Amino acid sequence: MEEILLMGLSPTTTEAEVRTWLSSFGPVLSVDIVREGDAKAPVAVVEMDITDAQAFRIVSRISNYWHDGSLVSARLLVR
Repeated sequence: MEEILLMGLSPTTTEAEVRTWLSSFGPVLSVDIVREGDAKAPVAVVEMDITDAQAFRIVSRISNYWHDGSLVSARLLVR
């Protein structure tokens, strides 16, 4: 299992939207959107049932990706 941090999300982004978007890359186990701090720029922590190599490819592919009116970047979280 890997965790991916998504930054630069639209303020109206929902957990369901993130789950739908990332499920095309692999099984999404959980999505937690954090709106504390700057509510205009929430972040999401997405836990996926994927390998390290798959996570690296996903992060590389969706970093600096225009999604829902915002430039999204992604980071792989290390446990």
